[in-house]
Amino acid sequence: MCQRCRVGEAQSFDDQRDEPGARQRRAIHAAAIAQFSAQGFAATSMADIADAAGMSRPALYQYFRNKRDIFASAFVAIFEDHVDRALQALQSDGTTGQRLEGLLQRFEGDLWELMAASEHSEEIMSAKTADTAEEIQRVIARLRSGVTVFLAEAHPGRSKTAEDRRAEWAEILEFSPKGFKFDTPGVADFRRRLTALARGVAADIDA
Repeated sequence: MCQRCRVGEAQSFDDQRDEPGARQRRAIHAAAIAQFSAQGFAATSMADIADAAGMSRPALYQYFRNKRDIFASAFVAIFEDHVDRALQALQSDGTTGQRLEGLLQRFEGDLWELMAASEHSEEIMSAKTADTAEEIQRVIARLRSGVTVFLAEAHPGRSKTAEDRRAEWAEILEFSPKGFKFDTPGVADFRRRLTALARGVAADIDA
């Protein structure tokens, strides 16, 4: 078992946060997310977001064209942040199981808890455009790359058998959480399932 894998070498979202206006955009994201969560996408206005962000509507339009533009940017930013946290957990010290659980809890678990906190979660999810979904897939690709690096160091080898095993683990880690959501579990139950998944995959890797 590797003691510390170098994961997520692609540029982090944090690396982009010193760009001009980035701090204000993050404040707008936070305000918008709070408003969408409380009121839903349809009922939230640009005025609501501006008020929550502590700025005027004209100032808000300097950063975003409209409500959907804010929504897309904020939604992608949420995924960027959770991918960053997941990869940091995967890089941390600990056993294989602890690091895999950190990966799953910081990405899947925290996102599930975030959505569960809003009674408008279904409306929010349905508000995604094709462009937003494509951008989210780009973000998730960074997470996949980090997992690939982790598995290559945790279970090295160039044989087809080793490659196939790593591919199986990667698929299990990515797709099992989707199945865990089938019965719309509570946050605690969903997190418990993630823990069991991490332990099972880690036991297989360390065997």
